[in-house]
Amino acid sequence: MTKHLSRIKRPVAHRLVLIFNIAVAATLLIAGVGLLWAGQRLDGRQVVSINGSSAGAPAPEAIVAPSDEWNLTPGDLQAKNFLLTGSDNGSCVDPNSPFAGAFGDRTSFGERSDTIMVIRVNPKNKQAAFLSFPRDLWVKIAHSTRTNRINTAFDRKNPNQLIDTIYQNFGVKTDHYVNVDFCAFKQIVDAVGGVSVPFLFETRDKKTGLNIPAPGCFKFSGDHALAYVRSRSGYSYLDPATGKWRTDASSDLGRIGRQQDFIRRSMQRALDKGSGSPRVANDLLGAALKNVITDDNLTPITMLQLAQSMRGLDTSAIATYTIEASGKMIGNQAVLVPTIQNEKMRQILAIFQGLASIGSPGVSSPSTTVAGDTGSGDTGALGRVQTIKYVNAAAPAATSTTTTTIPQIDAPIQYPIGIVPPIDPSCH
Repeated sequence: MTKHLSRIKRPVAHRLVLIFNIAVAATLLIAGVGLLWAGQRLDGRQVVSINGSSAGAPAPEAIVAPSDEWNLTPGDLQAKNFLLTGSDNGSCVDPNSPFAGAFGDRTSFGERSDTIMVIRVNPKNKQAAFLSFPRDLWVKIAHSTRTNRINTAFDRKNPNQLIDTIYQNFGVKTDHYVNVDFCAFKQIVDAVGGVSVPFLFETRDKKTGLNIPAPGCFKFSGDHALAYVRSRSGYSYLDPATGKWRTDASSDLGRIGRQQDFIRRSMQRALDKGSGSPRVANDLLGAALKNVITDDNLTPITMLQLAQSMRGLDTSAIATYTIEASGKMIGNQAVLVPTIQNEKMRQILAIFQGLASIGSPGVSSPSTTVAGDTGSGDTGALGRVQTIKYVNAAAPAATSTTTTTIPQIDAPIQYPIGIVPPIDPSCH
């Protein structure tokens, strides 16, 4: 990820969150709920039609043919891309809740999506990977003559312009579409009994109501979880060395890292709880039916077959990526210009374009210290950046065979940016 991150000021209103809806179907199947009953209920879901990124060809700069130095395994034709977006829903907002700020005031905004993610699922190998698209990516908007932020192409009930925009700019096709709103997110988190996240420091966001009173493993309820995953410019931690509050200057990019981590934890929680509780599966399915939109080709039997094939998914091994970009002022707008013509992004996009298999990502582990504002460091015109330092703990093991072999890296490693939870398997 580029070191030049934007510190862009936005209105207080934040605008989106998502949850991985595939976990709903997986939980349903694992819980042993009858297929006939499941099919009848899922037939009541909200659906839209998508064109499968069929409009023309991607732009020349989106082509990322492998280089001679690649060491990736061949792609699997059975792997599928799921485009996940989100939308607002004020019907479940309690104005007296301490977390009401997480929903924001939407009266002055059109429909926008702050979280756009493609999840690639390979049922054959029980593997998955996430690719996030920051909302401020400056791209050519499909079926138009304009260039704008990628989230301006979002329409929850007609995702085809967004689907084609992603394809034309990045060469990534969409096989299925899932849109989740605030209410579904809250209900899913509550249905699994909450989702736990480890924190190294006392953490807060006065804008959304996020409040982690002490370091440790903290279990989120639905409302509080929304305050967490929507936290952006106000996300702060208490520095024990100075006793002062420090803000995550990575803004949207830090939020993306936390959202990706939360989705993985939510998936595992749903699988763990649903495996022995039909009630949990029923609650999850109910949330999906009310507030989740899918494409019409994502049929009940398709979801159940996918869930069955992914039962052995190791959520801790899911590779997570974000489109690399550099900050730039275009007119009076501070935006992120994609930078995909580099070796790391070529490898990452090859996975989501079906040119390479997902493979197994290397394992990264956080240090116990947090870097504060980097002061006079070389951060360009975008201000200072604050991150948790990460080290690579995935050096390839030595081989004991008599022939010389080159260690194979199945998936590239892209380290998270901003403040993200530490790796703590005991917090679940």
